Amino acid sequence: MDYSREYLVHYYEADSDRRLTLPSLMRYFEDIAILHSESLGLGLDYYENNSCGWMLMKWDVAIRKLPRFAEAVHVTTRVHAMKRFLADRVYALCASDGTILAEARSNWVFVDTARRRPIRIAEDQYGRFGVTTESEASFVAIADVEPLAEAGPLTEDERLVVPVRAAASDIDTNRHVNNVSYIEWALDSLPAEVLLARSPVSMRAHYRKELALGIEAAVHSVFVETASETAISRHSIRSGPDEFCSIEVNWGTRAKAL
Repeated sequence: MDYSREYLVHYYEADSDRRLTLPSLMRYFEDIAILHSESLGLGLDYYENNSCGWMLMKWDVAIRKLPRFAEAVHVTTRVHAMKRFLADRVYALCASDGTILAEARSNWVFVDTARRRPIRIAEDQYGRFGVTTESEASFVAIADVEPLAEAGPLTEDERLVVPVRAAASDIDTNRHVNNVSYIEWALDSLPAEVLLARSPVSMRAHYRKELALGIEAAVHSVFVETASETAISRHSIRSGPDEFCSIEVNWGTRAKAL
């Protein structure tokens, strides 16, 4: 069961070349997933009243082209499969002529929000999201993103370490740091010359633990040139010994806006 809507690339969602930023793209995907649930009677009020909800575990995103400022785009999502307490959701971002600009897959866990423990998905949710229990066989588990080594620089490049603090603006309705904030932290940890010369072509994120308001952490990053026109950055958001999120971004040469 597909759910779709149009988005307009606003000025504040674009970078210095007037292209949609990766965090803004991820907010489109996050937003449409929530709106899809709302349209089925499984919105924020429902989850709050029933002390349950969905928490994101992983992202796997492939980008063909980022749209420009003031461009209208079409975003579609559907739940591909459910399995016990997990959901597998897919997305597509398309230009107005139907050209696919980006695709993504996400894995979610259904939790008791009071106890912060996974719980089995209620049968009526399968029906509302248009999947059956047989969909479990087609569930796609996104591969883990390996965390960076605990200490010392990596062999290819020196490790970058940038301190961060979970501010009120980072906290979402699950009362923890929103998934997009981790991505923003990761990108902001890179040197400006990297971001000005490169554009993301894929991204994977793996959320391991919840980061609460006021907690201080650090983004450990490494950027490696892999070929003349490609590069990879790896990021680990940690507080003490705890790994909260691991992110991997593949980069191509930045295409200038026309």
